[in-house]
Amino acid sequence: MLVTLQRRARAYGYFSAERFIGRSEQEAAHELALNPDHFGRTDKEFVATLVHELVHVWQQAHGSAPRKCYHDREWAAKMKEVGLYPSDTGKPAGKETGQSVSHYIIEDGAFTSVFHVICAIGHLGLIGARSGQSGCDP
Repeated sequence: MLVTLQRRARAYGYFSAERFIGRSEQEAAHELALNPDHFGRTDKEFVATLVHELVHVWQQAHGSAPRKCYHDREWAAKMKEVGLYPSDTGKPAGKETGQSVSHYIIEDGAFTSVFHVICAIGHLGLIGARSGQSGCDP
């Protein structure tokens, strides 16, 4: 998997299966892209976007690759399991599946718990290091 920085309008990031093909079909690599235009969001929101895209990676490797839509029921179920609620509006009551689906953070979910642990032990400092932030803003 290659992590790239791509400026795609209206997207915080995206996943593309087997985006890069080597000289043989056996050398295919997935792309996980993050949009640097949105790096000014809070650390928690930034990491949530990374996890959103990593759920696509999980589905490609361990689930069933989606056939019709980018965000299907299997992906949505895994998102909830990791503590991010899929929503086409990014807010409660949004559609959970479809081509263009964001998420919101489940405040008492797994993502929030792990994010706070990582902050407490100081392993998130590099995100905000440039601006002097602790890396664990809300």
